[in-house]
Amino acid sequence: MNNVADWLVQNRDKIEKGVEIMGQASEVLAATVGQLHPILEAVFVASAEILSNPDSKEARYLTQQFEMVNQQLEGIQDEIDQIALELQKTSLNKQNFDREAQMLSQYEKFQDFVNAKPKFKEKKMEKFISHYENTDSDLNLDALYNAVIGESTAGDPMLETVVAIEQRSRRAVEDFCARLKKLFVVGIISIMGHSALKEGVVGEDMVKKWQGRMEDVEKRMKAAVDECTENFADQAKMDIEHKLLENPGTVNQDFTKSLLDSLVKKYDWVNWSVRAFSNRERIFFFNWLAGKKCHGSGGANWFDILTNTKIKVVVSFCVDPKPMNKGSDPGAD
Repeated sequence: MNNVADWLVQNRDKIEKGVEIMGQASEVLAATVGQLHPILEAVFVASAEILSNPDSKEARYLTQQFEMVNQQLEGIQDEIDQIALELQKTSLNKQNFDREAQMLSQYEKFQDFVNAKPKFKEKKMEKFISHYENTDSDLNLDALYNAVIGESTAGDPMLETVVAIEQRSRRAVEDFCARLKKLFVVGIISIMGHSALKEGVVGEDMVKKWQGRMEDVEKRMKAAVDECTENFADQAKMDIEHKLLENPGTVNQDFTKSLLDSLVKKYDWVNWSVRAFSNRERIFFFNWLAGKKCHGSGGANWFDILTNTKIKVVVSFCVDPKPMNKGSDPGAD
């Protein structure tokens, strides 16, 4: 990393891929591991280059990439507010969110330096360094990292708590992870920018430390989403059991449709069918998701529940639906 031009030749594609991922949907952002490393490393390389040689083509390119990252992080204050709202549902201590506000202010001061005209670079750098050191430096991100891995006063790892509170809702957990990842990027950019500008050299140990921590966080995020997708059937059964305790219902199509709608809303990547019948009448009503008939009622891909009113609800599902063979469908034309 001694020669900025050579380093860029080796890492340009990775940087641009990382910037692209920053703009992806929550589902992608929550599942990627390690692909943001080049962006974080680029902060070190770029900070010193932008200060010492702001008119170089390398500095201009890196500034452009920073601007694109900043566009993807636009609205990060709203993201922080959403994380705060999410954690208010849990027993996690909200005191850390003063720290997250400080992380955002540090990032904004660093962006002021990056975007300043050459004659103002030195002054903006001094303001950033001063503000960074007066707002608890890297203690803010340390506190957030410790909360994620479970080494804070809250006790349990943050993502495990969120998965439990959200009752394994995949989309809610993905959205939370995506917001949290952006917040980590904001914090790490500020830490790396400060280190590069303050010390005047690229700190390899600092790069490795935060790349390693970021990868640890990303793996935990992926594990949280996997917990939702791999155990959706168990959770869906609990959801339906809870719903039936509140409203045992009657055997009619509105009843089964309401159950189906609740499943489709939460588990939108799964195909569902819901049937309900009275043991005495042997009359049942059913719904097939979007009118598709697919295998999934055999094997382990179903569960049934008997309500307090002696109505049996049978739920079947398939994640990778295959159309039924026409010859095996008595209702086929």
